[in-house]
Amino acid sequence: MKIGYLLEQGVDTRKRPFSGPANHVWHVVQELEARGHQVRLLNRLDGRIWKSDNLTDYESVFVRGVDDGPRRLLEKGTRRTQATFKLPYIGYFEAERFARACQQELAGFDLLYQRKSWMGYGGGLAAQRLGIPLILEENGDHLDDLRAKGSAPTGLQLRLALAQMRKAMWRAAHVIASGEGWRRNFIRRWDYDPDRVTTIENGTELCALLPREQLYSFREDAPPRETVTLIYVGGFYAWHGIPILLPALARACQQGINARLILIGSGSGMAEAQTLTEELDLTEIVTFAGRMKPEEYAPLLAEADIGVSPYCGWKEYSGLKILDYKAAGLPTIASGEDGMPPILAQEQTGLIVPPCDEDALCAAIVRLCADADLRRRMGQQARREAEQIHGWDYTAAQIEKVFEEVIGN
Repeated sequence: MKIGYLLEQGVDTRKRPFSGPANHVWHVVQELEARGHQVRLLNRLDGRIWKSDNLTDYESVFVRGVDDGPRRLLEKGTRRTQATFKLPYIGYFEAERFARACQQELAGFDLLYQRKSWMGYGGGLAAQRLGIPLILEENGDHLDDLRAKGSAPTGLQLRLALAQMRKAMWRAAHVIASGEGWRRNFIRRWDYDPDRVTTIENGTELCALLPREQLYSFREDAPPRETVTLIYVGGFYAWHGIPILLPALARACQQGINARLILIGSGSGMAEAQTLTEELDLTEIVTFAGRMKPEEYAPLLAEADIGVSPYCGWKEYSGLKILDYKAAGLPTIASGEDGMPPILAQEQTGLIVPPCDEDALCAAIVRLCADADLRRRMGQQARREAEQIHGWDYTAAQIEKVFEEVIGN
């Protein structure tokens, strides 16, 4: 197949360390190419559209008839008027430019695979004009994300945006959701046919980076530890749960647990987390390791004891971090409800606690820290599952199956 992979709102896949979304894109493209498919990426970054056939070399796309001539002058005049009078925004020029870039660069392709983005409907326009199916990749509720960051539209702007988004969603022939929570939310938010939404979990590269013999949970001769290491990989927004995790850890230590915590990541909310760490008198046992590449943090996970994923106020609980923890042979303490996260089995590969519940999180930390045999059993089972169903090759195979079914229909 010839696949056009669309990133209309930009995910920077040009340099490492990758963000979570960029990591997803990079691995999906690599695995689809390994399966014999041609993939061309169109990515809107820095106000320009870039194309790449190998995720290494990028070429700026000049969109004929849009980046020059009368249409360009019309766009500039319209934007000035819009800014002056603060008129509602519908993203027309961005969508039209992206659609025409797709028509120009992806003619003769079999399908378009677009990572869903807020007000990103150029891919749907292009699919209609090219006469090929559009498959959306659903990785989150963008409106809820904007609300969490305090930048959500309101009033007429919100109504216009939702109308545009609904049309964009309905143009898709199928939707691939990266977690069951996102699948349910997508169907409810956009009134979409459930039979045309498939859950395909993300993957992890840590099975390849970390052979079993490197994992503490598989080393039978490893001596018992006096200090248990908890580890976290991710962001620091409030919904990531760090403001719940740190007090829960402090309470566990007050109950006699000897533990330390490594936080891997960066971004908004990190300064607040560092302040909270000082206020709770945890500076001696909490390490802020900063942003790291997978190959850099993989050895840290291999030597850790417990992975933590304490989401609070979020609809989807199957983050990439849990897959990494499983691949590293770690039991995971994770927030979840209503059967989520489905990638964890309660009491088998981890402990699932109610979101935002500090008491339950503290109790889970105490329990796992106090039981080395339970940690080892859970960690080994988690790794076995990761080897079977959490590699990126498995993820790509499931995506390929959906592509073939859509084209066949």
